[in-house]
This record gives sequence, structure tokens and C-alpha cells, in this order.
Amino acid sequence: MTEEIVRFCKLRSATDPNFWAKFAELKIDKYKLDDKIKISLWGSYSLNFFPDGKTTPLMLDCTSFNENVDTTSHNNGVACVGFLVNTNTYDSFRQINPQNFIDSVGEYISEAIKDGTALIQPWKLTLFLVISFADLKKYRFHYWVAYPTSFNIPEMYYKEPAQPATLRFDASQIEKLQKGFMALHSQCKCFFAILVSEKDNLEVISLAKGVDYVKSNAKENNEEALVHEEVYFAIYDPCISSEPGWPMRNLLCLLCWHCPTFYFEQDIKILSMRGYNAKRAIVYTLKAKEYPNKETIQKAIFDGRFVGWEANSNRKMGPNIADLSDTMDPVKLSGRAVDLNLKLMKWRLVPDLDLDGISKLRCLLLGAGTLGCAVARVLLGWAVGNITFVDSSVVSHSNPVRQSLYTHQDAVQRRYKVHAAKDALLQIRPNMNVDGVVLHIPMPGHVVGQSMMETTQKAIKKLEELVVQHDVVFLLLDSREARWLPTLLCAAHNKIAINAALGFDSYTVQRHGTRNLSNPVSPDLTLQNPTGQDLGCYFCNDVTQPGNSQIDRTLDQQCTVSRPGLAQIAAALAVELMIALTQHPKRAEARALMDSSRDSYSNKEITEEGLLGGLPHTIRGSLWSHEMRLTITHRFSSCTACSTPLINEYRSRGSDFILDACNQPNYLERLAGLEELLKRPDLDELCYAIDSSSEDEKENLTKTST
Repeated sequence: MTEEIVRFCKLRSATDPNFWAKFAELKIDKYKLDDKIKISLWGSYSLNFFPDGKTTPLMLDCTSFNENVDTTSHNNGVACVGFLVNTNTYDSFRQINPQNFIDSVGEYISEAIKDGTALIQPWKLTLFLVISFADLKKYRFHYWVAYPTSFNIPEMYYKEPAQPATLRFDASQIEKLQKGFMALHSQCKCFFAILVSEKDNLEVISLAKGVDYVKSNAKENNEEALVHEEVYFAIYDPCISSEPGWPMRNLLCLLCWHCPTFYFEQDIKILSMRGYNAKRAIVYTLKAKEYPNKETIQKAIFDGRFVGWEANSNRKMGPNIADLSDTMDPVKLSGRAVDLNLKLMKWRLVPDLDLDGISKLRCLLLGAGTLGCAVARVLLGWAVGNITFVDSSVVSHSNPVRQSLYTHQDAVQRRYKVHAAKDALLQIRPNMNVDGVVLHIPMPGHVVGQSMMETTQKAIKKLEELVVQHDVVFLLLDSREARWLPTLLCAAHNKIAINAALGFDSYTVQRHGTRNLSNPVSPDLTLQNPTGQDLGCYFCNDVTQPGNSQIDRTLDQQCTVSRPGLAQIAAALAVELMIALTQHPKRAEARALMDSSRDSYSNKEITEEGLLGGLPHTIRGSLWSHEMRLTITHRFSSCTACSTPLINEYRSRGSDFILDACNQPNYLERLAGLEELLKRPDLDELCYAIDSSSEDEKENLTKTST
């Protein structure tokens, strides 16, 4: 034959940045480390005309991942269906054999043609595939797109030169063609048929009806078909050059399989729609090459390999790279990066970890000193998104070297710690919710004079509001008595309270127990692993009320003199204890883990092991001996901070009660019943039972973080 052989114009893709942003989100939240699945995609060709001399690209955007094409932006164009397969490492991406991969995916097209599915669902002939590697740390996406089609398609020749549709059809027919095309669903615009009657009537019909028509009009002896109406098979052609587009190859494969007589014996008229305007359409009249054994050729279409990989931006066969590191919102990048580290932990080690619950925790940090700064940094690592600092101090020149959120400039400007800490956290994680409140906490033993009465009452009210508004309260204050009012408020409002205190080379981290005022009986002091309601608070070991610890003390006694690394250890343990507590099914009511129960750690009836392990009550550690012990302090029914009489008095009298506690010596002891208790004849045995701590440990607790 002397006719010109038909060659097909390759396709190209274009990914919107929001496609990769959405994929990054789904990778973290849904697909995780699963690299075995084929992720379904929707793509589309625009109906608008883009005269770049080559082709209209296959568009992928954030809606490509939607399940229903009607909910995507592609519903306004010509919808295509595809798959995305993502690898977890760059090496895995590079080791993919492109030929084996496209052959395996090409089987979807083969089966859709063979079983007739593609006749009813023509969009399955538009199948595309994407292989990728997503570097979510650098936001670089390596990807390669393919449009599978059989390599063994029979050769086709131009029977006539390509002709504009306006020369083949009159104005009325062009108008009917355009209306019929636009009326098709987006999934059916890719392949359809046109029936032109002897009276020059034109009708847009489905691909299946077109195939049925030519089959029914073909004679059994394979002679020329008795066609009374012309049938044009139509494609939406993203190519705008003189060559037909790549999708025509799959249409020809379908015609060869389902109507071979028509395919090999007759001229095949194909209309190429280019954009929404039918006046731009082109008509190709093709003829198949003559083969001596047509059945062999027909079957060979799906026995060979597939082709269709896209050339990259350098016009070479290979993957592209989408680098979004400069275009992604830095704030959103920060948030996703934090999520990535935690979700990797969730995927690999703790599948049931409630990261959403952790991120929504509202943490109140009372004290913005060495411990406060260290606790805040660990909370950032857990992606806790809501932190409030409370402190009344300013940054001094001695602070920045030990308190990690402050700088020399903060000290020069004598900024309040809470304001400097807030700004420092926002520099690290801009999208978090952080606040700083300048507040002096009223304390027993620190007399409130008449001139301070109004400001003190305001401080009490503000602290009450803050405790109520938060889920967890960290007690990280600079004196023992400063922890009294927060302890009382947490007990009264049933809030999780986490205490951390430092000595020179020792530390104590403790969770406060819960308080059930409807059952104020004394706890069973012989119980090895008490539940949360029988665990004590920071003051439950005391038999005197807290007082002014700063009187008659030298500078080294007023401030914590501790080894520089101690605060980070205690702060990390405090936050980890809180996280483990919130991930336990019983939360603050969980039984306490003790040293003696470690040997039977697997016995869940004793330890009530949670998602992140057992939950101690008190963690006492020493850098001197490099040891850590887990101890228990039982709830003390006469505690001067959390006992039932005090909580009831607070609920009854509010700030008046707190002012009396500040101004009246021994007031709390009388109210809690300590005075009567100290008169008991069995006092020595009782004190031994309720106080399991050594004198050295007590001394360490009197010094806390500045």
C-alpha cells in the first residue's frame, strides 16, 4: 500500500500542586505505609482549546482522589480513570520495572475490551497510571505517568487525508454534533459514536450502539456490509496537531476485537473532537493493513507488551519531579512535618494511638521557668496544639542558659516570661494555639493585705477560669506553697494534675489522684496498686499546712540549685506520664504501677497496662545513683490541699476561703482535721503508714524549679 501510515501523538500530564498536597495528607492519614494498593484516581482533559501546538494535558488536582467523578472538578471536562501506586522509598521507586508494570496494568484494558465492559463503560479505555515516590520531608514528588495501549495494534493507513468536520457535515449537523456531545456525561465524552442517516440527519449515540450497528450490518460471508447509514466512531482528542491522539489506539483495539469484519474490510471513519466546539473537530478515514491471517492478528493484540510511558520535562523517557518545597505554605508544612513524625510512630509501633485526641489537649503550664520551658518543648514533640503559660516573672540574665525558650535579648528587654515563651513556641510551630498569662498565684503563708485584696481576688478568679478551660494542669512552680491553690482547684474541678519538682540531683514527677466526694472514706493503705481515686496529691504526705518557704532563706535556698540536665529528664517524664495517662482506657482512674509490680508487668489485672505501658503514681529519680523508683502515696483524708472538707469549703465560700488560707495560720490544718488527728494516741503508727518517703526525699521536694 502506498498510503501514509497512521502515527499517534503522545499524551502528557499536568499535576496541580494541590494534587500532591492532597496526596501528602492522604499518605499520612489514610494510606500510611501501605505500598501494595492501587489508589484510584480521576483525571480529565479540558474542553477548552489550548493551542500550544501539541496536546491538551491530562489534568490531576486535589479532587482526583474523590470516589465519585460527579464530586470532582473533572466533571466539567472529559473524565479519565487511573491508578496511583506509591513506593515508600526512593530505591523502591527506581527498582520498578516500567515494562512489567505497564504490562500488568494494561491487563485492565485488555479485560475491559474482551468482556465488553469497555463498550458500556468507555472511560475504562482512558486508563492512565502513575507511579510515585513522595519525599514528605522535602516535599519532592518523583512520578511517572503512563497511558497503556497495546504495542501490537494492526497498522493503519490514511485512506483519505484528514478533513475538518465542517467540510464533511453541514451547519445543522455540526450543531447537532455539538449539542449531542455536550449532553454526554463526562465519563462518556471520551468515546462515543455518530450515526448519519441518508437524510443527512446526525445523531450522537453510545459506543456500544455504534459497535452493535456495524456488527448487525456485516454479512456472514465478510463481503461489503450493507450499510444504509454512516457510522463514525468518535473520540475526545486531547491532541491538537494533525496527528490523531493516543486514545485512538485503544478505540482501534476495541473495534478490532468486537467487529473484525468491519475493522479489516471497511473504511473506518473516526471523528476527533477537539475542545467543546464541534467546528474544530477533524474526521479521519482509516484503512487497516491487509493481513493473510486476521484471527491471528486479532488475538495478538492482547498477547504482547503494552506501551505508553510519558516523556519527562527533558523529553526523555523517565520520571518527572514535582518540587513543592517553595510553594507549600510554611505554616502548613510545619504542621504536617510534626504530624509525620508522630504518625510514623503510630503506623509502625502503636496503631491505636489517638493522635487527634493528643493534638486537641489543652495544657496549662503553671510556671515558665526551667521546668516550664522543658515541658513545653516536649509537648511540642507530641504535637499538643494548645498551651497556656502562667507566670509573673520576667526573664533575667541568668535564665537563657537553662531555660530553653529565652534569649539574651529577652533578658535585656526584661520581657515577661509568658510573653517570651509564647513567641518562642510560635517561632517553632506557627500554627499552634499558645497564650501567656501574667499572674501571681495566691499562697498560704503569704499574707494578703487590704491593698492587695482586689488584685488577689482577680488572680483567684482568673486561675479558676484557666483551670476549668484546660484538660491538663502542670505544676511547675517555684515554691511548694505556690502549688497549693492549683492542687485544690484541680481536685475540685476534676482535672488531670501533673507535678514535677527538682532537687540538686534528684527529681520527683507525680500524677495527682482523682477525688470522689460522694465516697470520702479513707483509702485502703495496704493496697499495693490503688486506683486513681485512692492516689494522693503533692501534699498528701504532709501533716502540716504549706507555709512561706522563702522566709529566712539565703539565695541558694530560695532558688533551685540543680544539675543542668535534671529539668529535661523530669520534664520529659512528666509529659510522657501525661500522654500515657490520656491514652489509657481508664485515664486518671488507672491503677498505679509500682516497683514491686514490675516483675508481674504482664499481669494486667495488677498493673492495668495501657496503650503506652503502666502508669506510675510517683517517679522518684536520682542522678547521683542513676536510679529511678516508682512509689505510691495514698490519698490522705486530712490532706491540707485535696481533702473533702477543703473542697467543700472552697465550693461554698470561694475566694473568701482562699484568702483565709493565705492569712490565717493553721487554718487549713483545723479545717482538714489535722489538729484532731495529731492528738490521737496511735499517731506514730499512722504517720508511718501514710508517709512512705524518706527524709531526703522530703527535703528534695522543698526545692522546686525557678
